[in-house]
Amino acid sequence: MKKIILCVLAAAVLLTSVAVISHLGGADQSQGQSPGAPQTPTAREPGNLPLILIDTNGSRIYKETTTWGEVSVVDQANGQNTPAAQPQLTTLATVKYRGNSSYYIFDKRQYRIKLFQSETKSRKYGLLGMGEHSEWVLYGPFLDRSLVRNKLVYDLSRELMDWAPDTRYCEVYVNGEYQGIYLAVEPVTNGAARLDLYEFGLLSGETAYLLRRERVGTEENAISSYGTVMGKTDNELSISYPTKSKLSNAQVKWIERDISAFEETLYGDGFADPEKGYAAYIDVDSFVEYYLINELAMIPDASHLSTYLYKNIGGKLKMAVWDFNNGFDNYPWTDYTTDRFFVEDGNWFDRLLQDRAFVDQVVARYRELRREQWSDERILGLIDGYVEQLGDAVDRNFAVWGYTFEENLLSKDQAGNSRDPKSFEEAIAMLKDCILARTAFLDENIEQLYTHCIN
Repeated sequence: MKKIILCVLAAAVLLTSVAVISHLGGADQSQGQSPGAPQTPTAREPGNLPLILIDTNGSRIYKETTTWGEVSVVDQANGQNTPAAQPQLTTLATVKYRGNSSYYIFDKRQYRIKLFQSETKSRKYGLLGMGEHSEWVLYGPFLDRSLVRNKLVYDLSRELMDWAPDTRYCEVYVNGEYQGIYLAVEPVTNGAARLDLYEFGLLSGETAYLLRRERVGTEENAISSYGTVMGKTDNELSISYPTKSKLSNAQVKWIERDISAFEETLYGDGFADPEKGYAAYIDVDSFVEYYLINELAMIPDASHLSTYLYKNIGGKLKMAVWDFNNGFDNYPWTDYTTDRFFVEDGNWFDRLLQDRAFVDQVVARYRELRREQWSDERILGLIDGYVEQLGDAVDRNFAVWGYTFEENLLSKDQAGNSRDPKSFEEAIAMLKDCILARTAFLDENIEQLYTHCIN
């Protein structure tokens, strides 16, 4: 039944996507801005946000293949950043478009870049003060006109989880054209400053690994696990690490057996046994934090799509968070009200929440977080801090993308009212109101999760 429902939803999303593309007048799949988007000159007043300049020497950028070019970083200590300023870094790089619905629907492009010393050797660099790595995502808020959803939830996640993406605001230019405000983000990848997984496996095939759950047929290195075979989980898991070029058949089989052992135990009769049940396979704290973060942010896709799970040799399975652009009632096709739970029927979590011990941890952790880290005052204060940090870059961004305040990018609410903000200030106010309503609901109803328990 779960698979049938998801297929229907996927079809509805596809049909709506076509309608939205038509409404927006279509989007050029090769260049940074839509044909109708206003242009801004390169000459501009200095700004406090750092700049990332992508130059492909006029070559087109694609989604499925990379384009060679240069990436420059302008991050002046005095905050006087302009495209003409001396860059702190100029390096060889590849660039490609990224995203699923964001690629096909939104005018503002999302980028994935990889830095290189030469065409055969990658370059690790601490982009804008983050940990050193060669691979980076440039996320450009388009649907989220508050510009802060991803930043907020990633920052909250980094305070809780062993690893969550680090982020920095910046402004991006592509081949001299201003693209607006972006969030430079660490993608979910291996590396000393990221997941820090062992790079060498054992002769038995045992290996550290990173799995990703997405729609069937959309990712390479898909695996067959107990959950998918038995219809306990939806969509499809694929191996993101080890990478395809380094992944052996023995490792694929070992990973399939390992994740299947967890799933078979989780959905088996003795799943709640503290020594032999699911707790023997997973880092329970990691799953609790993942659940709460996605429940707070109202993410219906949590554990279904854009879902990452990783394990080191000798360790337990842990979750990694990703993608909160649609959080806090910012989903294009559906009005998600604040007075419901979003992850209770998710893959794995539908079973975990049947164990009273797991729910005990969820409830206790939520109450603890609400006392300080997730207090309304602190969360709203973080948002105010982001707005202050963005400064006059907001005006530059919406000089290009301000037409979105006149567009119907979101479906109407259940009363038939528009959910689209008409200004940046209104977008921030609407986000704050949603968060306050969400925390009020969870404060009052978090114990309702005990209704799922069967022990």
